[in-house]
Amino acid sequence: MASDLNKTRMRDTRLLVLFLLLAVLFTTPVLHGLPYELLRLAGYFLLVVCAIGRMYSTAFIGGVKNEKLITVGPYAMCRNPLYFFSLTGAAGLGLLWGEIIPTLVIFIGFLLVYIRLIGREEAFLAEKFGADFTAFKQSTPRLWPDFKRYNAPDELLFQPRYFNMSVRDAVWWFVPAPVFELVSHLHHAHVIPTFLRLL
Repeated sequence: MASDLNKTRMRDTRLLVLFLLLAVLFTTPVLHGLPYELLRLAGYFLLVVCAIGRMYSTAFIGGVKNEKLITVGPYAMCRNPLYFFSLTGAAGLGLLWGEIIPTLVIFIGFLLVYIRLIGREEAFLAEKFGADFTAFKQSTPRLWPDFKRYNAPDELLFQPRYFNMSVRDAVWWFVPAPVFELVSHLHHAHVIPTFLRLL
């Protein structure tokens, strides 16, 4: 089940990333100066939130996903914190290019992918965990965190292997930054043509 879900998620993610790459290659931002720099700064901030949030969430679920129902830490705030932080990262990547329209397309695209994926995952979890998952579902937001609900145990079984994997995963969110810088310089040098200027 998990591998089938992952295949569709990876396919859809690749299509969205391809869209972003095309936007980066063949468009340039309309905004300049302070508004442009503020958008890019917001993009970096969202990427940092994404990376830290995904690592923190993995510390709670790494090694026990689909084996144990986790309802503490970030999972007390929403049922799908990993997807929430990925959405944050997707928005960050769009803003990093300094364009609002591709950011909205990427964010909405990822949101649709995750909503469909969450529905299928929750059907699996309801079957596996029964009444415990039903109670969790009724008391905890699906995707948007309620920070007032946060609670965590004094101790947590920590598996470094999964945390290390999440650190490596987090690094990949920042890889586009130097690529975007290079493409921006190539646009200004007229090495790469600009077909559209987007907000």
